[in-house]
Amino acid sequence: MQIQKSYADEGGKLYLVPTPLGNLGDITLRAKEILTSADYIACEDTRTSKVMLDRLDIHNQLVAFHKFNSQKKAPELVEKMKNGAVIAEISDAGMPVISDPGYILVEACIKAGIPVIPLPGPSAFVTALVASGFDAQPFTYYGFLSRKASEQKPVFQAMKEAKATSIFYEAPHRLVKTLKVMLEVLGPDRQICAARELTKIHEEFVRGSVQEVLDHFEETAPRGEFVMLVSPNEEETVVDLDDLLVEVDRLVADGESKTRAIKMVAKAHNLSKNELYDRYHQAKE
Repeated sequence: MQIQKSYADEGGKLYLVPTPLGNLGDITLRAKEILTSADYIACEDTRTSKVMLDRLDIHNQLVAFHKFNSQKKAPELVEKMKNGAVIAEISDAGMPVISDPGYILVEACIKAGIPVIPLPGPSAFVTALVASGFDAQPFTYYGFLSRKASEQKPVFQAMKEAKATSIFYEAPHRLVKTLKVMLEVLGPDRQICAARELTKIHEEFVRGSVQEVLDHFEETAPRGEFVMLVSPNEEETVVDLDDLLVEVDRLVADGESKTRAIKMVAKAHNLSKNELYDRYHQAKE
Protein backbone atom coordinates (compact mmCIF):
# COMPACT_ATOMS: atom_id res chain seq x y z
CA MET A 1 0.00 0.00 0.00
CA GLN A 2 1.19 3.54 -0.73
CA ILE A 3 -0.09 6.81 0.74
CA GLN A 4 0.95 9.94 -1.15
CA LYS A 5 1.31 13.29 0.58
CA SER A 6 1.52 15.48 -2.50
CA TYR A 7 2.86 18.60 -0.80
CA ALA A 8 4.84 17.02 2.03
CA ASP A 9 8.25 18.16 0.78
CA GLU A 10 10.05 20.29 -1.78
CA GLY A 11 11.66 17.38 -3.64
CA GLY A 12 11.11 16.19 -7.17
CA LYS A 13 7.56 15.59 -8.35
CA LEU A 14 5.42 15.14 -11.44
CA TYR A 15 2.61 17.55 -12.25
CA LEU A 16 -0.08 16.47 -14.72
CA VAL A 17 -1.07 19.74 -16.37
CA PRO A 18 -4.05 20.00 -18.73
CA THR A 19 -3.68 22.45 -21.60
CA PRO A 20 -6.41 24.20 -23.64
CA LEU A 21 -8.24 22.14 -26.25
CA GLY A 22 -7.98 25.06 -28.64
CA ASN A 23 -8.95 28.32 -26.97
CA LEU A 24 -5.88 29.58 -25.10
CA GLY A 25 -8.12 31.55 -22.78
CA ASP A 26 -8.96 28.26 -21.05
CA ILE A 27 -5.51 27.96 -19.46
CA THR A 28 -5.78 28.26 -15.67
CA LEU A 29 -3.64 30.50 -13.50
CA ARG A 30 -2.28 27.48 -11.63
CA ALA A 31 -1.48 25.58 -14.84
CA LYS A 32 0.45 28.57 -16.20
CA GLU A 33 2.32 28.95 -12.91
CA ILE A 34 3.38 25.28 -12.87
CA LEU A 35 4.43 25.30 -16.52
CA THR A 36 6.49 28.45 -15.96
CA SER A 37 8.26 27.20 -12.84
CA ALA A 38 8.84 23.53 -13.72
CA ASP A 39 12.36 22.38 -14.53
CA TYR A 40 11.13 20.40 -17.55
CA ILE A 41 7.92 20.08 -19.55
CA ALA A 42 7.34 16.59 -20.94
CA CYS A 43 5.16 16.69 -24.04
CA GLU A 44 4.01 14.48 -26.91
CA ASP A 45 5.21 16.76 -29.71
CA THR A 46 7.73 19.47 -28.85
CA ARG A 47 6.93 21.42 -32.02
CA THR A 48 3.18 21.53 -31.32
CA SER A 49 3.68 22.33 -27.65
CA LYS A 50 6.27 25.03 -28.32
CA VAL A 51 3.83 26.96 -30.52
CA MET A 52 1.18 26.85 -27.79
CA LEU A 53 3.59 27.66 -24.95
CA ASP A 54 5.19 30.56 -26.85
CA ARG A 55 1.74 32.09 -27.32
CA LEU A 56 1.21 31.74 -23.56
CA ASP A 57 4.61 33.38 -22.95
CA ILE A 58 5.96 30.21 -21.36
CA HIS A 59 9.56 29.46 -22.30
CA ASN A 60 10.81 26.33 -20.60
CA GLN A 61 12.89 23.27 -21.44
CA LEU A 62 10.80 20.76 -23.40
CA VAL A 63 11.37 17.01 -23.34
CA ALA A 64 9.74 14.75 -25.95
CA PHE A 65 7.70 11.98 -24.31
CA HIS A 66 5.51 10.02 -26.72
CA LYS A 67 4.43 6.46 -27.47
CA PHE A 68 7.60 5.69 -29.43
CA ASN A 69 10.09 6.65 -26.72
CA SER A 70 8.05 6.41 -23.49
CA GLN A 71 9.52 3.13 -22.23
CA LYS A 72 13.07 4.43 -22.65
CA LYS A 73 12.40 7.99 -21.53
CA ALA A 74 10.39 7.28 -18.37
CA PRO A 75 13.37 5.97 -16.33
CA GLU A 76 15.45 8.99 -17.39
CA LEU A 77 12.76 11.41 -16.20
CA VAL A 78 12.24 9.48 -12.98
CA GLU A 79 15.96 9.77 -12.28
CA LYS A 80 15.76 13.55 -12.77
CA MET A 81 12.88 13.73 -10.28
CA LYS A 82 14.79 11.60 -7.77
CA ASN A 83 17.46 14.27 -7.97
CA GLY A 84 14.92 16.99 -7.18
CA ALA A 85 13.61 18.05 -10.59
CA VAL A 86 10.01 19.16 -11.00
CA ILE A 87 8.46 17.95 -14.26
CA ALA A 88 5.17 19.07 -15.78
CA GLU A 89 3.62 16.58 -18.16
CA ILE A 90 1.24 17.83 -20.84
CA SER A 91 -0.65 16.39 -23.77
CA ASP A 92 -0.95 17.99 -27.21
CA ALA A 93 -4.29 19.32 -25.94
CA GLY A 94 -6.48 18.65 -22.95
CA MET A 95 -5.78 16.31 -20.04
CA PRO A 96 -2.56 14.29 -20.12
CA VAL A 97 -2.80 10.48 -19.73
CA ILE A 98 -6.21 10.44 -21.50
CA SER A 99 -5.54 8.66 -24.82
CA ASP A 100 -1.80 9.36 -24.67
CA PRO A 101 1.20 7.49 -23.20
CA GLY A 102 1.35 9.69 -20.11
CA TYR A 103 0.26 6.87 -17.81
CA ILE A 104 3.65 5.15 -18.37
CA LEU A 105 5.44 8.02 -16.65
CA VAL A 106 2.78 8.18 -13.93
CA GLU A 107 3.18 4.46 -13.26
CA ALA A 108 6.98 4.79 -13.11
CA CYS A 109 6.71 7.68 -10.65
CA ILE A 110 4.35 5.79 -8.37
CA LYS A 111 6.70 2.79 -8.31
CA ALA A 112 9.60 5.11 -7.46
CA GLY A 113 7.64 6.89 -4.70
CA ILE A 114 7.61 10.21 -6.54
CA PRO A 115 4.49 12.38 -5.92
CA VAL A 116 2.11 12.65 -8.88
CA ILE A 117 0.02 15.82 -8.66
CA PRO A 118 -2.92 16.25 -11.09
CA LEU A 119 -4.35 19.65 -11.97
CA PRO A 120 -8.02 19.86 -13.00
CA GLY A 121 -8.81 21.16 -16.45
CA PRO A 122 -10.18 20.55 -19.92
CA SER A 123 -10.83 17.13 -21.41
CA ALA A 124 -12.41 16.77 -24.85
CA PHE A 125 -14.71 13.88 -24.02
CA VAL A 126 -16.07 15.51 -20.84
CA THR A 127 -16.55 18.80 -22.68
CA ALA A 128 -18.52 17.00 -25.40
CA LEU A 129 -20.49 14.91 -22.90
CA VAL A 130 -21.96 17.82 -20.97
CA ALA A 131 -23.21 19.46 -24.18
CA SER A 132 -24.41 16.28 -25.89
CA GLY A 133 -27.88 16.25 -24.40
CA PHE A 134 -27.38 12.69 -23.14
CA ASP A 135 -27.41 11.62 -19.49
CA ALA A 136 -23.90 12.12 -18.10
CA GLN A 137 -24.32 9.58 -15.31
CA PRO A 138 -23.11 6.95 -15.91
CA PHE A 139 -20.90 7.06 -18.98
CA THR A 140 -18.27 4.79 -20.53
CA TYR A 141 -15.21 6.20 -22.30
CA TYR A 142 -13.56 3.94 -24.92
CA GLY A 143 -10.80 6.20 -26.27
CA PHE A 144 -9.83 5.47 -29.89
CA LEU A 145 -11.40 2.33 -31.32
CA SER A 146 -9.72 -0.21 -33.55
CA ARG A 147 -9.66 0.68 -37.24
CA LYS A 148 -10.94 -2.78 -38.19
CA ALA A 149 -14.71 -3.16 -38.56
CA SER A 150 -14.52 -6.73 -37.24
CA GLU A 151 -13.04 -5.43 -33.99
CA GLN A 152 -15.37 -2.43 -33.79
CA LYS A 153 -18.56 -4.48 -34.00
CA PRO A 154 -18.32 -6.12 -30.54
CA VAL A 155 -17.65 -2.71 -29.02
CA PHE A 156 -20.66 -1.19 -30.75
CA GLN A 157 -22.75 -4.17 -29.63
CA ALA A 158 -21.80 -3.33 -26.05
CA MET A 159 -22.76 0.31 -26.69
CA LYS A 160 -26.07 -0.82 -28.15
CA GLU A 161 -26.99 -2.63 -24.95
CA ALA A 162 -25.44 -0.14 -22.52
CA LYS A 163 -27.63 1.85 -20.17
CA ALA A 164 -24.85 4.45 -20.03
CA THR A 165 -23.76 7.08 -22.53
CA SER A 166 -20.86 5.70 -24.59
CA ILE A 167 -17.99 7.92 -25.80
CA PHE A 168 -15.07 7.42 -28.16
CA TYR A 169 -12.72 9.43 -30.37
CA GLU A 170 -12.51 9.21 -34.16
CA ALA A 171 -10.35 10.77 -36.85
CA PRO A 172 -12.07 12.67 -39.68
CA HIS A 173 -10.80 10.41 -42.49
CA ARG A 174 -12.28 7.34 -40.76
CA LEU A 175 -15.55 8.86 -39.55
CA VAL A 176 -17.88 7.85 -42.42
CA LYS A 177 -16.58 4.28 -42.44
CA THR A 178 -17.08 4.04 -38.68
CA LEU A 179 -20.60 5.49 -38.94
CA LYS A 180 -21.48 2.77 -41.46
CA VAL A 181 -20.39 0.10 -38.97
CA MET A 182 -22.44 1.86 -36.29
CA LEU A 183 -25.46 1.83 -38.60
CA GLU A 184 -25.08 -1.91 -39.08
CA VAL A 185 -24.83 -2.66 -35.35
CA LEU A 186 -26.85 0.09 -33.65
CA GLY A 187 -29.51 0.47 -36.30
CA PRO A 188 -30.60 3.69 -38.05
CA ASP A 189 -32.58 5.27 -35.21
CA ARG A 190 -30.18 5.27 -32.25
CA GLN A 191 -29.42 8.85 -31.22
CA ILE A 192 -25.79 9.95 -31.38
CA CYS A 193 -23.76 13.15 -31.24
CA ALA A 194 -20.62 14.05 -33.17
CA ALA A 195 -18.63 16.91 -31.62
CA ARG A 196 -15.63 18.48 -33.34
CA GLU A 197 -13.17 21.35 -32.95
CA LEU A 198 -14.22 21.87 -29.33
CA THR A 199 -13.60 25.38 -27.93
CA LYS A 200 -12.28 26.51 -31.35
CA ILE A 201 -13.84 28.90 -33.86
CA HIS A 202 -15.31 26.02 -35.91
CA GLU A 203 -16.75 24.16 -32.92
CA GLU A 204 -19.72 22.06 -34.03
CA PHE A 205 -22.16 19.53 -32.58
CA VAL A 206 -24.04 17.28 -34.99
CA ARG A 207 -26.91 15.59 -33.14
CA GLY A 208 -29.36 13.10 -34.58
CA SER A 209 -29.93 9.45 -35.45
CA VAL A 210 -27.08 7.30 -36.77
CA GLN A 211 -28.64 7.51 -40.23
CA GLU A 212 -29.03 11.28 -40.12
CA VAL A 213 -25.46 11.86 -38.95
CA LEU A 214 -24.10 9.46 -41.57
CA ASP A 215 -26.09 11.21 -44.32
CA HIS A 216 -24.75 14.57 -43.16
CA PHE A 217 -21.10 13.54 -43.27
CA GLU A 218 -21.47 11.76 -46.59
CA GLU A 219 -22.56 15.15 -47.98
CA THR A 220 -20.23 17.30 -45.88
CA ALA A 221 -16.63 16.12 -45.59
CA PRO A 222 -15.64 15.64 -41.91
CA ARG A 223 -12.93 17.97 -40.62
CA GLY A 224 -11.16 18.02 -37.30
CA GLU A 225 -10.91 15.39 -34.59
CA PHE A 226 -14.25 14.02 -33.40
CA VAL A 227 -15.71 13.04 -30.05
CA MET A 228 -18.51 10.55 -30.74
CA LEU A 229 -21.26 9.93 -28.21
CA VAL A 230 -23.92 7.21 -28.27
CA SER A 231 -27.10 7.68 -26.25
CA PRO A 232 -27.97 5.16 -23.52
CA ASN A 233 -30.23 2.22 -24.32
CA GLU A 234 -33.58 3.30 -22.90
CA GLU A 235 -35.51 0.12 -23.68
CA GLU A 236 -37.25 -1.36 -20.67
CA THR A 237 -35.59 -4.51 -19.42
CA VAL A 238 -37.99 -7.29 -18.45
CA VAL A 239 -36.79 -8.76 -15.17
CA ASP A 240 -37.65 -12.33 -14.21
CA LEU A 241 -38.23 -12.24 -10.43
CA ASP A 242 -37.57 -15.97 -10.14
CA ASP A 243 -34.08 -15.41 -11.54
CA LEU A 244 -33.50 -12.65 -9.00
CA LEU A 245 -34.56 -14.95 -6.15
CA VAL A 246 -31.97 -17.46 -7.31
CA GLU A 247 -29.42 -14.63 -7.28
CA VAL A 248 -30.40 -13.77 -3.69
CA ASP A 249 -30.03 -17.41 -2.62
CA ARG A 250 -26.59 -17.55 -4.24
CA LEU A 251 -25.43 -14.52 -2.24
CA VAL A 252 -26.85 -15.99 0.97
CA ALA A 253 -25.00 -19.25 0.27
CA ASP A 254 -21.82 -17.17 -0.11
CA GLY A 255 -22.27 -15.75 3.37
CA GLU A 256 -24.39 -12.61 2.94
CA SER A 257 -27.36 -12.04 5.22
CA LYS A 258 -30.79 -12.35 3.57
CA THR A 259 -31.51 -8.67 4.13
CA ARG A 260 -28.22 -7.52 2.61
CA ALA A 261 -28.47 -9.98 -0.29
CA ILE A 262 -31.95 -8.70 -1.17
CA LYS A 263 -30.74 -5.09 -0.94
CA MET A 264 -27.75 -5.82 -3.20
CA VAL A 265 -29.81 -7.58 -5.88
CA ALA A 266 -32.54 -4.91 -5.82
CA LYS A 267 -29.98 -2.13 -6.22
CA ALA A 268 -28.21 -3.93 -9.09
CA HIS A 269 -31.47 -4.25 -11.02
CA ASN A 270 -32.97 -0.88 -10.01
CA LEU A 271 -35.89 -2.51 -8.16
CA SER A 272 -37.66 -1.76 -4.90
CA LYS A 273 -35.96 -3.75 -2.14
CA ASN A 274 -39.29 -3.97 -0.29
CA GLU A 275 -40.96 -5.55 -3.32
CA LEU A 276 -38.14 -8.06 -3.70
CA TYR A 277 -38.16 -8.73 0.06
CA ASP A 278 -41.92 -9.54 0.00
CA ARG A 279 -41.53 -11.72 -3.11
CA TYR A 280 -38.61 -13.58 -1.57
CA HIS A 281 -40.47 -14.46 1.62
CA GLN A 282 -43.63 -15.41 -0.28
CA ALA A 283 -41.60 -17.85 -2.34
CA LYS A 284 -40.03 -19.35 0.80
CA GLU A 285 -43.44 -19.81 2.41
